[in-house]
Amino acid sequence: MPGFTLSGDGKNVPELAAPPVGLATAVEYYNATFSHYFITANADEIAKLDAGIISGWQRTGLSFSVYTTAAPGTVAVCRFFSASFAPKSSHFYAPRGLGCEAVLGSPIWQFEGDVFYTALPDAAGVCPAGNVPVYRLYNNGQSGAQNHRFTISAAVQLDMIAEGYIPEGSGTEVGMCSPN
Repeated sequence: MPGFTLSGDGKNVPELAAPPVGLATAVEYYNATFSHYFITANADEIAKLDAGIISGWQRTGLSFSVYTTAAPGTVAVCRFFSASFAPKSSHFYAPRGLGCEAVLGSPIWQFEGDVFYTALPDAAGVCPAGNVPVYRLYNNGQSGAQNHRFTISAAVQLDMIAEGYIPEGSGTEVGMCSPN
């Protein structure tokens, strides 16, 4: 049986399957002053946010998986930034083929680059096998600035809709898919 021994007692510890190559975790943060949500899979940003170097942001405890490299059946996810809502600012994420292209020409949003990869849902909002839906919710400018929240939790999606957020995306308002 494959595995390894941790101590001299001879007990074999089974090996866990390695995670798929190119996976990362998109971590969600919340800024209470702005009433904004933010996700990032960038390790440097996560470290700075967690250390308080970028102040005002706290982890929500929610996250989802993303691909860090292109794989068959995935598309790049564009990241945009806008300071047009000063003193607040906002980031927006949209996959190529499901919103990115429409925002590329907007004078309000600055394209920051392709930041990770995802599978797209079909027209009904169904993700390919091995993926779960990532719901995209728009705050409709409630906080004085545009902001989006991305979550794999259907319960969070319903809570945000109850708070006046507008669901966006394909079918059941799925903005992208997250690998299991």
